Amino acid sequence: MKRFLYFTLFLSLLLTACGGSAPAEQQPAETAPPATDTPVPPTSTPLPTATDTPVPTDTAVPTITPTTGPIIIDDDFSADNGLFKCDFCKVSDGALLMGPYPTELKGNPYYTICSACGTATNYKMSVDTWFVDGASDRGFGLLLRENDGNLIDLEVSTWQVYGVWTYNPSLATTTEFKGWGAITDGWVEGWLKPGRAVNHVDVIMKTEGGQMTLTVTINDKGGRALNVESGSGNVGLLVGMHSLGVAFDNFHFEELP
Repeated sequence: MKRFLYFTLFLSLLLTACGGSAPAEQQPAETAPPATDTPVPPTSTPLPTATDTPVPTDTAVPTITPTTGPIIIDDDFSADNGLFKCDFCKVSDGALLMGPYPTELKGNPYYTICSACGTATNYKMSVDTWFVDGASDRGFGLLLRENDGNLIDLEVSTWQVYGVWTYNPSLATTTEFKGWGAITDGWVEGWLKPGRAVNHVDVIMKTEGGQMTLTVTINDKGGRALNVESGSGNVGLLVGMHSLGVAFDNFHFEELP
C-alpha cells in the first residue's frame, strides 16, 4: 500500500518538475456588444420635396347687363355735331339757322328731326328761338311728334302769339291749307316777346291715367295744359312755312318714364 502511495507521490512530483500543471479553468471572453452606427447629424437642411400645386381655375365673371337710362340731349350749337340735318340748315355763330325755304303753294312745314332723341312718347323738350328774316306772319318752334309726315308742332311768332297744330300731308292741296288742324283755339296769346327777341319755349308730354297731356310754358311763365292724342314719334325743330328764316339755340330733350 505504502509502495503505491510513494509511487503516486513520485508521479505528482515528476509532473510538477516538468512544468506541467493542471490547466486553470478558462473564463469565457467578454463579448463586446455589436457596434451600432451612430447617426451622423445632417450637415445641411434637406431640400423639401416638390409637390404639384393645383392650377387655380378662372372665377366666372358675372355678366353685367347695362341698365338703359333715360335719353338726355343738350345742344348749344357751339359746333355742328350732326344732331340736326336738313336742307337750308346750318350751324353758325352758336345757333342753328333754318330757312328761308323756297315759296310753294301747299303750306308745307319744314322740320329737322333730333336723330339721337329716338322715338319719343313721354318727354321734356325746350329751346331758345328767334326770328331772323323773311315773312314775319308765320310760326316756328318745336316738332312735338312726327310719323311719315304726319305731325304735331308748337309754333311761336313775332306777333306774340303761339299755336299747337297738327298736319296731315295727305290732305294738303295747292289751293287751301287743308292739311293743318288746330289743337289750341288757333293762335293764342302767351307771354311772348315781339320781333327778333329771343323766346324760350318749354313743353312736357306726359301720359297719366290713359290720357296724354301737353303742357306749354313760354319764357318760364304760365303752363297751359292741352289734351292730345296718345302716341309716339320723332321730335325736333320746325319752320311752319316757306319764306321764313329763324334761329335756334340751347336745345334740350329729356325722356320721361
